Amino acid sequence: MADEFNVSFIVPCCDDFSFLRECLKALVSLEPMPQIVVSDASRDRTSVRSLCDEFGIELVEFPKPSRGEQLDAGAAIAKGKILVFHHADTDFTQRHYNSLINLFRNDLSVLGGAFLKDIVALYPSVKFFAWIHKFFTMHIGTMYGDQSIFVLRSVFHDLGGFRGLPLMEDVSFSSRLREYGPVKVISPPLKSSDRKFLKDGHIKRKIRNAWLVFLFRIGVSPQKLKKIYYPDRNT
Repeated sequence: MADEFNVSFIVPCCDDFSFLRECLKALVSLEPMPQIVVSDASRDRTSVRSLCDEFGIELVEFPKPSRGEQLDAGAAIAKGKILVFHHADTDFTQRHYNSLINLFRNDLSVLGGAFLKDIVALYPSVKFFAWIHKFFTMHIGTMYGDQSIFVLRSVFHDLGGFRGLPLMEDVSFSSRLREYGPVKVISPPLKSSDRKFLKDGHIKRKIRNAWLVFLFRIGVSPQKLKKIYYPDRNT
């Protein structure tokens, strides 16, 4: 792989320690190894610091969760030509890495994009919602944070990044990215944990997420939406 395709992964973390070890273990095994930055807003920062030290990972910390700020801060110290914004509870293998690099190698017009996503789920209703998510991604171009959104670093800065939005940063950024130039949604699909569906109830979680996106699109501020999404982290 040529040097011009060097990659930086930015991993936002908020009480995701149970997934973070396997995530970092997978990322450091990629060849050639990318730069990895963890942007953390967990309650237990000591464990995250220790884990990042163990793997030799760069770390930035925040007192409260604010995904846009966390991602922007990680991107600010990223050095790769390609930035990948990757969630800790989502897999990423050498096959995904090769697919990403080959995309930029073979299509010089592409500015960014995301991966298709599957949810590892036992409940049929969760699988159904995952299928709807995949349909919208493939046919409408909707891209969310758990799809490992990727973008050329120069384009990311041209677009102003995630603008520090505490929530809906992925919806805002992917919309601007699609308007800016060619994007691609690629395979193989990522596999993401269904833990949030199990915690909140799979139907309730999906309805809440759809409601938050709707409120954002009609003009409700991300700051207000954050209070709904993180009801126990607003003090």
